[in-house]
Amino acid sequence: MNGLTETKNIEFKLDGQTVQAQPGETVLSVARRQGIDIPALCHHEAIKPYGACRLCVVEVFWGKRSKLVTSCIYTPWQGETVETNSDRVRRTRKLVIELLLSRCPQVELLQELGRQYGVDGNRLEMGKTPSERCILCGLCVRVCDEKVGQNAISYASRGTERVIAAPFGGQAEECIGCGACVFVCPTNALHYEDIDGRRIMKEFNTQMPLLKCRGCGDEFATEKQMEKVRQRLTLPDELVDMCPRCRGSKFRTIMEKTLASK
Repeated sequence: MNGLTETKNIEFKLDGQTVQAQPGETVLSVARRQGIDIPALCHHEAIKPYGACRLCVVEVFWGKRSKLVTSCIYTPWQGETVETNSDRVRRTRKLVIELLLSRCPQVELLQELGRQYGVDGNRLEMGKTPSERCILCGLCVRVCDEKVGQNAISYASRGTERVIAAPFGGQAEECIGCGACVFVCPTNALHYEDIDGRRIMKEFNTQMPLLKCRGCGDEFATEKQMEKVRQRLTLPDELVDMCPRCRGSKFRTIMEKTLASK
């Protein structure tokens, strides 16, 4: 085998089915491939697993013994048994949903999960206002760090006062206004608006000028965002300073001319 160690798939039981996981693959990934629904609010395929929300718990059995694990970060072992909807799992998820609803009672996604798991009313109070929508899943923090590379926001304070914020609660100077945090947020806690030539990130006390497309003149991205694109990609300015629609048209024209000259 040329000195290479052959890696084999892991075979285990998942809700009574014999399934296989690739080396390093998580239970959540296998379950979704099998069409098994496991709620996971802090998980996104583009970002490293984190296990923050704890909704994705499953029960792993070894004979008569079992334990709860977070399926988004747990990789199965050969021959073990995993249950995604046992009584213990449902009780745990119900409590987690109740805690999340106590913080964010108006979030529709949590309300729907509450109905699915039989959460009756809200007996826990955490001192948050009814308009609170952030469940502290950390997706926004992690996408800003891992994918955008800006580290513009982070966790602040502790306990029931814990929030996602810019450093010292001021303007997020490192923010480039790309909106990645907005797109990955599962509860619509974050927003941005483009008003009068500026992008406003309300939750982070941040605003910055927008760049106009040199093709159509529409404002399509922030100046900071396109500067980041220039740093990462080797593209001529005429393409960088264009909106996606005009950039695609310009690129096709360039390719057609290149092919015609050959």
